[in-house]
Amino acid sequence: MRKLFSFSFFIVGISLFLSCEEEASSSETEVDDTDPCLIEPVYTSFQAQIDASSDGDTIIIDPGTYEGTVNFNGKNIVLGSQFLTTGDATYISTTIIDAKQKGSVVRFENNETNGAALVGLTLMGGYAVEGAGIYINGAEPTLRDLRVVGNAAYTCEVGEFFKGAAGGGIFINGSSPVLERITVRENSSEADGGGVYLSNSDANLTLVTIFQNTAADLGGGLFTNYSTSKVLHVEIAQNSSSKGGGVYAMSFSDLSFENSNVGDNTASSEGGGFYLAGSKVSLLNVGVVSNISSGQGGSYFLSGGTVELMNVISIYGSPQEVYAGSSGNSFKSSYSLVAGVQEGIEMNNAGDVDWREGNIDDDGSEIFADAGSYCIWEVDSEYLGIFEKALPADKGNPLSTYNDIPWGPERWCTWGDNALDDPPANSIFDSNTERNDMGAYGGPNGGWRLVNLDPPSFPSAR
Repeated sequence: MRKLFSFSFFIVGISLFLSCEEEASSSETEVDDTDPCLIEPVYTSFQAQIDASSDGDTIIIDPGTYEGTVNFNGKNIVLGSQFLTTGDATYISTTIIDAKQKGSVVRFENNETNGAALVGLTLMGGYAVEGAGIYINGAEPTLRDLRVVGNAAYTCEVGEFFKGAAGGGIFINGSSPVLERITVRENSSEADGGGVYLSNSDANLTLVTIFQNTAADLGGGLFTNYSTSKVLHVEIAQNSSSKGGGVYAMSFSDLSFENSNVGDNTASSEGGGFYLAGSKVSLLNVGVVSNISSGQGGSYFLSGGTVELMNVISIYGSPQEVYAGSSGNSFKSSYSLVAGVQEGIEMNNAGDVDWREGNIDDDGSEIFADAGSYCIWEVDSEYLGIFEKALPADKGNPLSTYNDIPWGPERWCTWGDNALDDPPANSIFDSNTERNDMGAYGGPNGGWRLVNLDPPSFPSAR
């Protein structure tokens, strides 16, 4: 029989943590005997309830801050906030598990199936070598309606034992989890995968925001290794790393992006938006805007990489859109706008460019991106104080069956410092706008228009 437990743990949880803190004050640096890099965990007040539960049970915790860590320990149960029963999203931000740097906030490592679900919570304060926010190894959990914020993966060296940091927000290895409606924000890694780290995994990301994460080495937003992933309605923005500020994909990874945005990411070395090392990425209805590299490959750096575009707008990559740094590269484009067209691509005799049908022969001079965000606008040539909905209408494949959803509770567009909030003031929803199948916006149900605004400060077109 399926059981449901509901507990008011806020006061109890705090008192438990304080007693544990006294016991652990002299052992904050202690590590497990089997792994010298693993911090000894201090568990939350409800860990005992998890351990005592049976498959199919649901545990609901009341709003509050619960200090400590959680391990599902092979239990296929549902753990969440009152969002589970009410649908009230305010419970997501007010029901918090704070690891207080005592390891990963939540761990799945005992063959949990998709019946193990984590729903409607904020996870913060994680500090671990792998998966500071969420650690998934050999499991298939369901993650929904979560905020994974302010966690840090560190590099550990004990004598001859070394482990590089991986997955400041989420670490996934040998697993096939479901990730839906998750914000991964302001996490960090001292090596790879500031936001999300995928290795030997098959993971789909839907309605996920990967925002303002950092990695010292590879993949500020997303790192993949020997992995496949379908990325749908995902925003990867304002992340940074040495290589692959937005995305670093290596070792035969195969990524498919649809109706998504990759914008305002930076790399101190190469590949502001994407760095592809022996990997492939397919983009359908995607905006790739204002990604910057201090070296080469503002939008894409290819090292044995393949890029395929369909209905994509790729503009304002600096110093160029595409740069090929080794042999065996391929860049294919259909019904897309690539800033600078051929001049924006430097293959260096290291691969092929295939300009297929329907591409716009334009340098992007009629399309602009706000310097404070990566929302893209087509401005009426007779400026009337009206900025039409994002991206030009009817400039993609006229036969395409793909359409995007209108603006929803999850943001597809960053508005300066107001990212992930509601649409800006002075905006209206227009249900009668024309079909738009290029980039990540629009659709037969219309889109947003800003009215009565002063013109933003657009960067100069190439």
